Amino acid sequence: MSVPQPARPWYCRDRFVDEYKTTLKEDDEKLPMLKTLKILRSIIVNVGIFGIGGYGMYIGNDPTLLAVATLAVAGAYNGLELGDYLALVQAYNEIQTESSDGED
Repeated sequence: MSVPQPARPWYCRDRFVDEYKTTLKEDDEKLPMLKTLKILRSIIVNVGIFGIGGYGMYIGNDPTLLAVATLAVAGAYNGLELGDYLALVQAYNEIQTESSDGED
């Protein structure tokens, strides 16, 4: 007998959600720690992206090209981070739903 797959939003990749569910269940990893690490990593990378772009403008590179490239890289990175974060939240919600269904 198979367990029915919960309906997931289109923006949550099944593979990522399943990996987070495994991490949250088996490793007893706490959600606040995962969220804190993701936020810290995002801050560090964004400061690095904009720092390199700002330094490039400071030393005299083409500001138009550099600004477009910096914003494109930052947008792409933050889009991936958002998708990863939403997969984590979806996995957490599914675990909570499974545990509440098991208590009934």
